[in-house]
Amino acid sequence: MRLQTARKTPVAGAVPAAAEDQSWIETEPLSLRDTVEQLEGADGRPMLFDVATGRYVAISKAGTAILSLLDGEATGRKLIERVIEVAPGDPVRIEEAVARFLGELRDVGVLSAEPPQSNRGKGLRHLSLRRRTPRWPLTRSAHHLLEPLAARLRAIPIRLLLGLWFVSLAVAAGCAGLALSRHPFGMHYSTWFWAAMGIMVVQVAVHETGHALVCQYLGVPVREAGITLMLYVMPVAYVDRTDAYRVRSRSARVLIALAGPLSDVFWAGASGLVLLTTHGTAAEIAAALLQMQVLLMIVNLNPLLPSDGYHALESALGAVNLRGRSFGYLLHLVTRSELPSHLRTLDRRRRFGYLAFGLVCFSYGLIMAVLILASWWRLLASVVGS
Repeated sequence: MRLQTARKTPVAGAVPAAAEDQSWIETEPLSLRDTVEQLEGADGRPMLFDVATGRYVAISKAGTAILSLLDGEATGRKLIERVIEVAPGDPVRIEEAVARFLGELRDVGVLSAEPPQSNRGKGLRHLSLRRRTPRWPLTRSAHHLLEPLAARLRAIPIRLLLGLWFVSLAVAAGCAGLALSRHPFGMHYSTWFWAAMGIMVVQVAVHETGHALVCQYLGVPVREAGITLMLYVMPVAYVDRTDAYRVRSRSARVLIALAGPLSDVFWAGASGLVLLTTHGTAAEIAAALLQMQVLLMIVNLNPLLPSDGYHALESALGAVNLRGRSFGYLLHLVTRSELPSHLRTLDRRRRFGYLAFGLVCFSYGLIMAVLILASWWRLLASVVGS
């Protein structure tokens, strides 16, 4: 019986209930909160959704059997006794597993019993298992604005729509590649840097709109859009795609993740076409744009950062919170904190995979953060010095 939780964009593993306080299991009648509904989400995975908080909780199929017993009358002790009566195996192990599962439901706030007050150790585990970063929402109405366009796109046969899209992508990629072969990186463009940056701001907005439009097309509204901090130091735009967990198809979730980078290919193709067919100022701006666009795509498709490439990889693998699980396992090894149940059942190969991925991501993220801060420091020093 395992569960993982998601709130806003993140999905995080639940934290085990505090062992020192189990009186609620003995005395409180248990049920799911009135605001919680059951559904089948990504890859047919059973999930709970709390309408009040916007949180998703992924559970195992064994966990759904426990949920069916939550009638609001039986206490946790009665539930444990019922499971022991019908489930084969060691009664002591069954009791521990059911108590842990109920504690995890309580900790993530979907159970009628009030969650316990957090402590320092639990706070560290929550931090490692979530993907939450500072955010500044700019709009919560994107789904209303995009629905008319999404409705028109739904009227086009899906094969025709995808065919046109991929042909256009191939043409755009060809233009960008040909332009790069004739004008390799290193071209001087400092004179028109700020003009190119202004266009890049518009491109980033379209990039995020691409994610939102595919979500809307699939019937998954975007909750909000705004500005966040990648690695806590680099401002980037975002759209909240939490409800993509309702999409069962892996390929559809991969398409949601890659919609933004694919829109960048069109922009790069346009820049390449301008660079191939013009001269002077327009060509200089196009050259500056093309170089920034390529660098943006490289960063954005990097699966070692919490970027679109990572989300596409996670969706393709059918994984849930790959980074959070990896960092949670790393924290367990460093602090010897208790593992949540969904990590306890991992075999040695998967644990090694989480360990390796977590170490690589942490090291890479630390290096990137240092480089970004150093570049900002040099920029500030040059401005002050001038």
